[in-house]
Amino acid sequence: MTSSLINRRTALAGLGVFALAGCSFSFGDEKKSPRENEEEKKEKEKTEESEEGEDSTSEEEEDDSTTEEEADEETDPEEEDEDTDSAAGAEGVEVPIGLSFTDEELGDEFSIISVKRDMPSESAAGRIEDGCEVFWLQIEFSPTGEWGGALSTNEFYIDDEGEAQNASSAMADEIKAAGLNPMNLPARRDGETGPIWMAFATWGQRQETYSAAYIRPATEVIGEDRTLPEFRYEFEIPAA
Repeated sequence: MTSSLINRRTALAGLGVFALAGCSFSFGDEKKSPRENEEEKKEKEKTEESEEGEDSTSEEEEDDSTTEEEADEETDPEEEDEDTDSAAGAEGVEVPIGLSFTDEELGDEFSIISVKRDMPSESAAGRIEDGCEVFWLQIEFSPTGEWGGALSTNEFYIDDEGEAQNASSAMADEIKAAGLNPMNLPARRDGETGPIWMAFATWGQRQETYSAAYIRPATEVIGEDRTLPEFRYEFEIPAA
């Protein structure tokens, strides 16, 4: 006969009380400073005077110079992008993890397969611009089928600059749009899930690695007058 589980609301020792902290937000279009506007005005006047005073030969030389300047201007953003990629890692890089563990009380088996670091996200675009990060974690869940209840993203956490930050189910549509299977409260009685993905969106600045954990809170077994102790498994989100 299938047993049923009910979660007892208890504090998560060692991970503290949740708080949203870290990145600031910026809204609206950035405007140029008065100094930048003045420099542009002077440069425009200087160019006009040069065009009036030079013959056709000097105009050709100016065109060559302008072409070189434009090439430099086109190169600079690329160099900046390379610097950014070097600091934050290439977008969407998948890094293998390859860990497995079992919740002995329930018989639930987990495989932590890989992580996709530095993922783009429409819903967290402001945070990403401020230096926060979105990453996707891939797992497999293999319950025995003997127990009730479901697996939740709320049971997976990272240390987000000292604050416990759980995975977010709000980005399930973004994961699905990428052709992947988002984690959506898989029921224990349904058995093995196959590869599923969950998203994390940090509020603190992007870290090279993150301390992470799966935590099943202490659980009362309905009709048996007993409580299963809390189970936790700690692991690391590796660098890209």
